[in-house]
Amino acid sequence: MSRYDNLEGDKHVLTASNKTARSLILSRPQALNSLTLPMVKAIMRHLEDWEKSELCNVVVLRSNSEKAFCAGGDVVQVSKTWKGGAHAQAMEFFRKEYRLNHYIASYAKPLVAMIGGYTMGGGVGLSVHAPFRVATESSVFAMPETKIGFFPDVGATFFLSRLDGETGTYLGLTGQQLRGRDLLYAGIATHYVPSERLPNLELRLGELDSPDYDVVNEAIEEFAAQPEDLGKLDYSLAGVRDSIDRCFRFKSVESIIEALKHETENRAWAQKTIKVLEEMSPSSLKLTLEQLHQGANLDITQALALELHLAEKRLGSHDMHEGIDALLVRKTKDPKWDPPTIAKVDMDKLFANYFSSPVSSAPAFKKPDARFTEYPHKFGLPTETDVMNLVTGKNPQAGDFMRTREEVINFFGRECMGKVGVVRKVGWILDRKTRKAYDGDALEWIKRV
Repeated sequence: MSRYDNLEGDKHVLTASNKTARSLILSRPQALNSLTLPMVKAIMRHLEDWEKSELCNVVVLRSNSEKAFCAGGDVVQVSKTWKGGAHAQAMEFFRKEYRLNHYIASYAKPLVAMIGGYTMGGGVGLSVHAPFRVATESSVFAMPETKIGFFPDVGATFFLSRLDGETGTYLGLTGQQLRGRDLLYAGIATHYVPSERLPNLELRLGELDSPDYDVVNEAIEEFAAQPEDLGKLDYSLAGVRDSIDRCFRFKSVESIIEALKHETENRAWAQKTIKVLEEMSPSSLKLTLEQLHQGANLDITQALALELHLAEKRLGSHDMHEGIDALLVRKTKDPKWDPPTIAKVDMDKLFANYFSSPVSSAPAFKKPDARFTEYPHKFGLPTETDVMNLVTGKNPQAGDFMRTREEVINFFGRECMGKVGVVRKVGWILDRKTRKAYDGDALEWIKRV
């Protein structure tokens, strides 16, 4: 690592020690903490040191900006470098960034990401793979890459494809923002803590004398906040979740748009969503949909290896540089996509270009043997799959699978140790996905289309 990288990285990535906790503090507020290559290298260096240190039990990753945790990677510089002919240098950013994402996903100590403010693109990659992700009232999540002619990366192949139903497909194609408690209910965050409590939470984490994940979870829960309206699910996608599943379950972008045209339950939302999709790079939409469908069957190492392969291919495309120029450089918001429409994107040619050649299984990842297909730590709210497995008897802990609504909610309440949000989310899932069996109060799972 060059002396310049050390100086530049340490200028924008600060550190702090608090008894047994170590904190990484993103400090590039004028650019909403957008990641540069020196920042990526600095974060990696500190994480490596602290993973080996016997004095460190837990690592905190946060920002010193109220506006942003991290608004993404510095793709303007990456595009400029590529167009200048330094292709290997441009790719080094993605190689180091994805290596960091993979390291965070396989980190050997509790890592707590405090994701207040804008958390987009590269900022999502820094946080979503950590076992603890703390959202606040200021949190704004998005993966808006299709808008600049790229694709959702930093591990989105893995994490978006594992969100409830077709939520991940919807977020990946449209770049839709989630705010505040949305992140908790969608599964992006594991906890919701008001921002005014974060300093005390950080101090509390430093008091822990154990790196035990359950102990860390209990400490964060001490600061979690109940919603103001205990009877309401404060989730912006709640009213359109069934529509999302109906419309975004298809294997082609054309079929998704056709389904949106015929959506009757949420017609205004569907029409707005069509307009959003029509603004995106057509080739990015088709690339992203295939990427996410493949991602559902890939482990974390395979997913990030695929993204590295796709990133190099995409850097050689017209749309990525055109999108970055139009939205982030010229700021005219009038990209000229090529092909210009979804109908003119030849899926056979796109597949052959991006997906037909072999992908390196573990391109220089620090822990290439991390091959999990589900995150090893689960401290968020129960997923729809968790609830379905209990109701249908697929959960080995279920015992008698003919359970009442109250029994299902109580089961998850115990499993999650009374976690804030469990009762509301599980109850909402049961309202949408179950009905009483004909012979009593026990629930049966129903599939809505």
